[in-house]
Amino acid sequence: MSTVFKVFDVESQSNLDYARSCATMLSMIVQQKPRVQCITNTAAMDFTSDILLAVGARPSLTMGIDEIREFVASSDALSINIGTLDAMRKAAIIPAIETANDYHRPWVLDPVSAHASEKRCEYARELLELKPTVIRGNIAEIKALVGRDSPDAAWILAQETGAVVAQTGEADIITDGTKALMIANGDEMQTRVSAMGCAATAFVATFLAVNRRGFDATVQALLALSVAGEIAAAKSEGPGSLHMHILDTLYSLDKTLLEQRAHLLKCEEVAA
Repeated sequence: MSTVFKVFDVESQSNLDYARSCATMLSMIVQQKPRVQCITNTAAMDFTSDILLAVGARPSLTMGIDEIREFVASSDALSINIGTLDAMRKAAIIPAIETANDYHRPWVLDPVSAHASEKRCEYARELLELKPTVIRGNIAEIKALVGRDSPDAAWILAQETGAVVAQTGEADIITDGTKALMIANGDEMQTRVSAMGCAATAFVATFLAVNRRGFDATVQALLALSVAGEIAAAKSEGPGSLHMHILDTLYSLDKTLLEQRAHLLKCEEVAA
């Protein structure tokens, strides 16, 4: 028997609690300036770096196999994106993850296009064996990792791997396999900016660097990004100006804006 999610509004206090905790984590990022090691795809490097810098984190984008272990050891979190799976990146990925695990650093997996290539999906599943803290992907990528077209794929993947799973798209669903929340913020225009999802993966890693509670950190990160996207879209004439405005909005995002805008929904599984 499969399950589906039934969606309910959360209590207004829960919205406020997450908004306030998100604001607190943003302040901690500014104070602590965590370094986040990102192995990401070519198209995402600039935007990922800009988004992390906007909130006060220190991105590192090195991929050299001769230095990746040292960089990860001195980082606070690791983000792995398999979008450009060339020889250089592939050679660095497993040593980077092994080092993160050795030093008890949280790491996030972005299984980009796992649904488009059997070989890539197999590789992503191999990485799952190395125990990511969070898996962030779109619905097609999550279903590919689970191996079947199931509406509760994110829930299943979280239960199978022990990771928090963030299924992002029109609305973002975050689950640890026992509970789930949906973020109903954001704007469709965000899908028109290259690397928005890839940057979100590194953004989650940034919050994990200051908050080791994986579920809460993932909700906080995606809430901040979605609220910023919503505000930025209202100021933008198109994707070009959205790119600029989302960076500016993240830079100035505060508790007041988050309290005004945060819209979370509770997801409960029910028998199909």
